[in-house]
Amino acid sequence: MYINLNPFQQAVIDEEENTLVIACPGSGKTRVLTLKIAKELENLKKRTNRIAALTFTNRAADEIDKRIHEMGIDSSKLWTGTIHSFCLQWIIKPYGGYLPELQKGFSILDEFKAQDLKSRFKDDFAISRYEDFITRRDRQGNYINAERNFNEAAETYHKYILENKLIDFDLILYFSYLLLGKYPKIANNLSRIFKYFFIDEFQDTQDLQYAIVGKIVWAAEGQCKIFFVGDPDQAIFKSLGGVVKSSTEISQEIGGYSIKKLGLNGNYRSTQRIINLYSNFQSTDLSIESLTNYCDEDGVISFDRTIHKEKLVEKITEIIQEQISDGVPPNEICVLAPQWNFLTSMARKLKSHLPDVAFDAPGLTILPRDRDNFWFKLARIILITKEPNKYLIRMKWAKEILEELVMLNSTIIHVEIESCRKFLKIINSINIPKEDAAEYLEEAFKYIFEKIGFDYSSSDLLIEQWKSFFNGLSRRYEHLDFSDIPKDINYMKKMFNTKKGVVINTCQGVKGEEFHTVIAFSLLRGYVPHWSQIINRPTSNEIEESNKLLYVICSRAKKNLFLFSESGRLTQSKQQYQVNNQLNRIVFEFNSLAPYRSE
Repeated sequence: MYINLNPFQQAVIDEEENTLVIACPGSGKTRVLTLKIAKELENLKKRTNRIAALTFTNRAADEIDKRIHEMGIDSSKLWTGTIHSFCLQWIIKPYGGYLPELQKGFSILDEFKAQDLKSRFKDDFAISRYEDFITRRDRQGNYINAERNFNEAAETYHKYILENKLIDFDLILYFSYLLLGKYPKIANNLSRIFKYFFIDEFQDTQDLQYAIVGKIVWAAEGQCKIFFVGDPDQAIFKSLGGVVKSSTEISQEIGGYSIKKLGLNGNYRSTQRIINLYSNFQSTDLSIESLTNYCDEDGVISFDRTIHKEKLVEKITEIIQEQISDGVPPNEICVLAPQWNFLTSMARKLKSHLPDVAFDAPGLTILPRDRDNFWFKLARIILITKEPNKYLIRMKWAKEILEELVMLNSTIIHVEIESCRKFLKIINSINIPKEDAAEYLEEAFKYIFEKIGFDYSSSDLLIEQWKSFFNGLSRRYEHLDFSDIPKDINYMKKMFNTKKGVVINTCQGVKGEEFHTVIAFSLLRGYVPHWSQIINRPTSNEIEESNKLLYVICSRAKKNLFLFSESGRLTQSKQQYQVNNQLNRIVFEFNSLAPYRSE
């Protein structure tokens, strides 16, 4: 299991105390994190003990699950997911009834409805469509916008959604923090269950998130350990509240217990040429050396500042075709952009141009990706293929579903291995003669609950989440971005199980991942960074945010990197978007270009 580890990696895995690990790009962070989790899983002493691995994205959680399963290790005692999902499952759902705001039930506000509501409240409070009010709160419950009308908009927005029995991610965090503070027994209960917390990408952790995990670890009185790993140079979510805390500050959060600081050095991902490019965007003078066996290869690093946006699809299509012809697997190719609204259209057009190429892109399916919705969890276990190599993950999902039903007091099922097997047999027996995806899932859900002998309509929470799930499906059916996406169940199953295709995602969504070839477009000032980090902000803020985003984008690549700052995109005032300043000013010998320095 621990073959070919360098001394720094081995030291991290062997460390038995609370740990803060600083890991540069390509230093083997995910491998070390997974091996450390595997080791601690095997060290758990009680049947009821668990480990929590908190990741910034669901893709990162899925990757940890996948690697643990490939090791053949029992993951039934491992909980993986985002901090929001953790809070929802382990704090809000079982204890939310203690808060008057949640006593009548709730469901999670979906992305489309949230956008519509925010637009309405921005109009009501004279906020520009290009600005956004922050709905986060501090530990005292105060909204943190600098402008009064922005705080009033945030407060009114939250009041409205709560009146409609809805909560968003910021309320999940705030209410979780509130519950842990008001009712210490909650932290005590959780500290007896969880014996290790692993926090990936710690540099993007919000203050309330540090506080929530800190209260649980503190309550354990030394019987629960904590492990942070990340890279301050990749702290791209400062605008979303991400805070890089020191080991001393983290120690204060967990009750004064010491934190050992370790580092992972050396890059096992990228060529030295790729590293030399993204070193231009580092905030420190740390020298990063490529330790790959292809470290001296040139690869292809290009930067196109002239292509028109209407020609972009054809150009990216050409690059993907060339890469696949050169033997690069589709899942080793990634297409990135700073915003989802670019990617949904791009994904559909690329799929049209390359019908025989597999794609891994959420924008190619109408399935709402609300992973905390019970019906999404049930849908995914229906949609996933019933292959032998998927058995462990299907068993884990079955256990999560049954545990959630137990937590809701919706069934008397005892969640043992045999219960999970019986549940999977019910899933395997589904035979619904419907082609429409929404109709198929509705019938499948009803069939499952009939088989387990429970009337789901008796649970207010399940009904609220049912409405949220199917309303989300309906909105996607009607949304222009999904107008030409097939609505049949076979297509949905195909796209849900496509994990070996060209990845299409945001710059933020692929943090921690790596690809042979990275293609990034819309690297324009106003997108990278967003206008909210430019307007009425000091120049230093724009430079810092821009450098961190470019650092993350470029450091995903192993050998090839294609960068585009296309023309033809217009601002609200009909002015051309300009090339990202920091990218435009670097001196680098890009392919097909002589060394240059912009004015």
